[in-house]
Amino acid sequence: MKAIVVILLLTTSGVERYEIKTSGLDCGQLAEKWREINTTYYDSRNTDPSSPKEQQGNYTRDGKLMIGYLCE
Repeated sequence: MKAIVVILLLTTSGVERYEIKTSGLDCGQLAEKWREINTTYYDSRNTDPSSPKEQQGNYTRDGKLMIGYLCE
């Protein structure tokens, strides 16, 4: 069974969807591996919104916040 992993990223223009075909692989494991490879975790709890990379969460290299994933 082929499924799709939908990675949800928060950008300055809204929520962006990034889709990956799983080709029978476990959806959750594939999403976690994508997160490990493509994001960096920041644990600071800075309340200054002008410094988004200093907010807590997993960010891509271009500053998009990973807010979760879906399996379809």
